Amino acid sequence: MTFKEQLKKLAEKVDATRSQIATEEGTKNAFIMPFIQMLGFDVFDHNEVTPEFAADAGMRRSEKVDYALLKNGKPILLIECKKCTEKLDKHGTQLIRYFTFSAAKFGVLTNGIKFWFFTDLDKTNIMDTYPFFQFDITDFKESDADFIERFHKELYNQNAILEAVTEMVYSREIRNLLHDELKNPSKDFIKYIADKTYLEKQRGRVTNSIMTLYGELTRKNLPTLLDELMAERLIPKSTQPSEEVEDDGSKITTTDEEIEAYFIVKAICRQKVAAERIAFRDAQAYFAILLDDNRLKTICRIYLNGSKKYLALFNADKKEIKHEIKSVDDIFSYSEQLCAMVSGFDKK
Repeated sequence: MTFKEQLKKLAEKVDATRSQIATEEGTKNAFIMPFIQMLGFDVFDHNEVTPEFAADAGMRRSEKVDYALLKNGKPILLIECKKCTEKLDKHGTQLIRYFTFSAAKFGVLTNGIKFWFFTDLDKTNIMDTYPFFQFDITDFKESDADFIERFHKELYNQNAILEAVTEMVYSREIRNLLHDELKNPSKDFIKYIADKTYLEKQRGRVTNSIMTLYGELTRKNLPTLLDELMAERLIPKSTQPSEEVEDDGSKITTTDEEIEAYFIVKAICRQKVAAERIAFRDAQAYFAILLDDNRLKTICRIYLNGSKKYLALFNADKKEIKHEIKSVDDIFSYSEQLCAMVSGFDKK
């Protein structure tokens, strides 16, 4: 079983039993210890997993971190645990004390469902205030699983992880800045555009009125530009049969008809949620449409590659029920069921 498959299996267990767990010890036994085992560490070998780990000098004896994962006798990851019903935002300072006096470069604060990963990017040996990575085992992407697998005992490479973390954090900051500028351009951003495009020698000085004009034009053109970029991303995928995505050893082509089905479902579901929350994932056997790009929130599956076409919905027991359709336009007949599925996920 691959790491991703193990993670999905544990996610299903957590989702099914979380309401039955009421204590920190129960959370450790049911959720956190299996997670540590998935990382390749023997929870019963104190040379690999040390419970109630005391850090170096400076710590009071009563303060011990719940688990330390060790490799070659040295701690590489500290894990502070809380019961699954607790929020994590109140407990970061406790982990900071452990981190400061330990040789470990990474710390995790978790309630068995959410996992917050910390390191010391801002100041050496002082744990950052904010986690560089947040992971919810009941709501994760394939890329999240790939990143967590880096902490597997057999794959662990501290320098490689730190490089990936640095790139992740800086990229996130860049994306956040670009998002803010695209959504609501700042004066500096508008001035940058004006300086680059308004030719002072031919057109005169950049006055306040010119800046106002550029502000209006920038706000007007950015949404159109984003739509064009999105179209460029989708069109090659749907119009060029030779462009294929390899997944699990199989080649998958997203067709025009599947894209059309996606936009129909998106149009229906936007009555209940924001359109950008509707995503799709193509597989060899079916085309899945999801809420928040989360496989645990699959709205429907569409089968268009066989002799017959089907729209597959799910009942209360998560059992797939196929409905034969003549064309993707028939999806509109199931608008009520699709909206109910989205509302159910969003309510949870």
